[in-house]
Amino acid sequence: MGRIRISFPDRAWFTYELPLRISDINYGNHLGHDALVSILHEVRMRFLRSLGMSETDVGGVGMILGELAVTYRNQAFYGDVLRVEVAVGGTGSRGCDLLYRVTDLESGNVVALARTGLIFFDYEGNKVAPMPEVFRKLLRERGTI
Repeated sequence: MGRIRISFPDRAWFTYELPLRISDINYGNHLGHDALVSILHEVRMRFLRSLGMSETDVGGVGMILGELAVTYRNQAFYGDVLRVEVAVGGTGSRGCDLLYRVTDLESGNVVALARTGLIFFDYEGNKVAPMPEVFRKLLRERGTI
């Protein structure tokens, strides 16, 4: 099986810091994979909010998650404060990738890298939608496309 390779760009679009809660810790006494997925979702929501958007309203359409990839680099433990950086990666006519770098704030160690493949979606019509112009404009302004 080939290894997943996720690279994070030089610049993040958004950064959020949060402490690990006891509910984020698994039986191995470190950050659980299910908790990491929830953390990524929380940070994605905050990222979109910072742009005046939400998962259900990006220029009039929503977003659905089509893919999730995670590579782990180091453990994280109860009480650690994580810095989660978000950037926009690959784009297409109907979606884009969000890239995440999760770092332990104190040590500077990268805990995980992740990628979510998001697809623009018309919930009313129950179908995939083209990338909204408002999002495409943001990509152009930030030099992503």
